[in-house]
Amino acid sequence: MTRSIKIKENCDRMKIRVKLWLTIFLFLMMLLASVASSYIGYFMGSQALKVVTQPDINSDNQDPNQKPLGGEHKGLEIIKEEEILQQVSEVMNQNK
Repeated sequence: MTRSIKIKENCDRMKIRVKLWLTIFLFLMMLLASVASSYIGYFMGSQALKVVTQPDINSDNQDPNQKPLGGEHKGLEIIKEEEILQQVSEVMNQNK
């Protein structure tokens, strides 16, 4: 009878050990995911701020003909609102 009690105690210890290792594994996976997420956020933020420049604070030496400072805006194209509104108006009038 004592042998069966010892086997049962060993099984209980193994269950606790498995739960402990599973908990440690899940904790490490969550830690890894948070590190990866913070790195991606930092990288994306630094890329977004590359085109941002500090404004010229010294207003005494400003040249009125100076163009505003700006970085290279990839994929940014300024569109004319009037042309878009005319196209929308034409399409809406064709459907009537």
